[in-house]
Amino acid sequence: MNVLDLIRSKALKQQRLNGAQFVMAKSYRGVPYVDAHHDDPKQEVKTRQLTYRGQSYDN
Repeated sequence: MNVLDLIRSKALKQQRLNGAQFVMAKSYRGVPYVDAHHDDPKQEVKTRQLTYRGQSYDN
């Protein structure tokens, strides 16, 4: 193999490792993780009953 091919393959390997570690960290910190190939993303509707000076309203 060429020296440049070795350097390129090592850089690609490091880039893929960093990408995988970022995705794993993202799934642990509460950020919704959506895998475009395997998941069916669903939108969550969050409504809360709030009150201001006795008057109720939805957020």
